[in-house]
Amino acid sequence: MRNRVNLGAALAALSLLGLASGALAQTDACGPHKMTKKVDKPLAAAQTAHAAKKWDEVLVKVAEAEAVPVEKNPYDLFWIHEFRGIASVNLKKFTEGQADLEASFNSPCMEEADKPKRATLIMQLAYQNKDYVKAIDYGKRSLALDPNAEIGSYLANAYYITNDFENARRVSTDVIAKGEASGKTPEENLYRILQSACINLKDNACVEAQAEKLVLHYAKPNYWMDLTNTLMRVSSNDKELLNIYRLADGVGVMQEAAQYTEMAQLALGQGLPGEAQSVIEKGMQKGAFNAAREKDLASRILADAKQAVTLDKSTLSKQDALARTKPTGDSDVKLGAAYLSYGEVDKAIEALQRGIAKNGVKDPDEAAMLLGIAYMRANNKPEAAKAFRTVTQKPMMVRIAKFWLLNAESAPAAG
Repeated sequence: MRNRVNLGAALAALSLLGLASGALAQTDACGPHKMTKKVDKPLAAAQTAHAAKKWDEVLVKVAEAEAVPVEKNPYDLFWIHEFRGIASVNLKKFTEGQADLEASFNSPCMEEADKPKRATLIMQLAYQNKDYVKAIDYGKRSLALDPNAEIGSYLANAYYITNDFENARRVSTDVIAKGEASGKTPEENLYRILQSACINLKDNACVEAQAEKLVLHYAKPNYWMDLTNTLMRVSSNDKELLNIYRLADGVGVMQEAAQYTEMAQLALGQGLPGEAQSVIEKGMQKGAFNAAREKDLASRILADAKQAVTLDKSTLSKQDALARTKPTGDSDVKLGAAYLSYGEVDKAIEALQRGIAKNGVKDPDEAAMLLGIAYMRANNKPEAAKAFRTVTQKPMMVRIAKFWLLNAESAPAAG
């Protein structure tokens, strides 16, 4: 869950801080902007070495300046810390560099215009050094000076690492909301930080929301798996659950033996032995059933499914003829589901369309979902998308259709 610290760009900016004009920076915030005599000569040499990126030489010259036996004014001390901090960081002495750059940041001689980038760098250094308390401190300062998503991600993650889940949730939620409102997709890690914080806070609604957003924006197999598992936990009936399994199967994240056997049993319970048979056979092909009890259960379900298929398929032509005579569409929808379960996609589409066009379909969401899946299996994604968009009544079915729609618009057709 931790951010990968990338200091390259920050170091490039750091090497120019206060030196853009080629002269030592001056400011009205720290009294006289004049170096003490005898200190100015080694610091001027440090500046020359800095320009040449001779970082070890910078440290030598700063040490000479610091050793001069005179009282240093704030301007002297600012540049001693500034040069030494810059050199140390470029030499990858991050702990030493952090301490000096903090000192120069908090000096009255630090230019206000330079503070946002410097606060961000110190936050990153503290994070690199696993000084998460300091990372949070400078993360808050940096975010106040320059509100952007990268800083928010570091700050949220630092809160998370220190087990401050409430603030991790607060910061990541705010950064994500601002990113989404601006039309920019927040970075993947932010959603993961928020989801993990919400898990620890037992905020289930937040966990579910992040599972959906991760799939919407970063459709990786593990996110699809998390999403379908989340949907399964909150489904309220067998019809919803079977449709969630269909989605999981469609996006290729069915793996466990129990998933295949439960899906097959649900299909049998809803009068679809052909679907039950194909699900178990797919599980067997993928080697999902390893333990003896898993193989035994799968074999028994497969035997029951095949027996029911023999009877069901022998009556399909009669069911088709009878459904066409019915004034309402439920029989056509049921027939379409049966055809789909046997892989007869064209017949399934025709029957489902016919049923939907009639009046009185008791579950239009289920009919539209089946039609969308049929079109997916026919590799006709535009028509599949149209069908999924007509799932509008039941909240869970609408959620399932939304993710089928995402799959229809961006992924290979389900099969």
